[in-house]
Amino acid sequence: MPFLEAEEKKIFYQMFGTGEPLIMIHGVATDSRYWGDIPQFLSSKYAVVTYDQRGHGRSYAPSTGYSYRDHVNDLKWLIRELDFKKVTIVAHSAGGAIAVKFALQHPDSIKAIVLAAPHIVGYRDYTDWPNVYRTARIIDIDQAKIQWESFRLFDRLRKGSPERELFLECLRDFSGKVWTDPEAARYVDESDLKLLDNLTQPALLLCGRDDLDFLPLAKLVNARLINGALFEIPDCGHMIHLEKPDIFRRELTAFLKL
Repeated sequence: MPFLEAEEKKIFYQMFGTGEPLIMIHGVATDSRYWGDIPQFLSSKYAVVTYDQRGHGRSYAPSTGYSYRDHVNDLKWLIRELDFKKVTIVAHSAGGAIAVKFALQHPDSIKAIVLAAPHIVGYRDYTDWPNVYRTARIIDIDQAKIQWESFRLFDRLRKGSPERELFLECLRDFSGKVWTDPEAARYVDESDLKLLDNLTQPALLLCGRDDLDFLPLAKLVNARLINGALFEIPDCGHMIHLEKPDIFRRELTAFLKL
């Protein structure tokens, strides 16, 4: 299995197909497996790279070092080591925050960007979220995972379905170190909300119409992007590519001109 390795760092990645480079970035407490067969679908035109973020899946899990700055540096390292000059990024949820921060810092490295129900660094208007950080530190990581699994973001993944089992498989293998990082409260990552008009590359925003946690942010991001378009997916929650894979593929096909 392919890894990027340097000193204590070890990042697992996979590549599918040949062509223009495209990198897929997963959300928190999952890993690259939850993209399912979408990387293979995109590989007809692209050299698709999926990777497990630090602390997730098969990548290394240090006890600390989970700021967005750290995640952006890992992405920069991956792009440099694979000798990519300009990439398209497809990112979901917290992966969107990594993608946007990277794009703002390295605009010449980005050709286009797809943000599926993205988080953006600096946005804080979420309500009634489980405090998995506190649970993981005070009780244990397993209890925090139970909280996360039962959170409303994943309600539309039907129990016993292949999609929910895939999500749970990733969650079981999640190290939880992101939640127990003793330095987490000290990280100061600059807000990207007021910088979004600097993101001039073509951008596609996808969000479930029933994703009440992330749809307000998606609308805010769309209003500030110079070259963006938002598509709201009916009868869909947060896990777009697992809930509505056909629509997800259709919108990627149109945007990426597959």
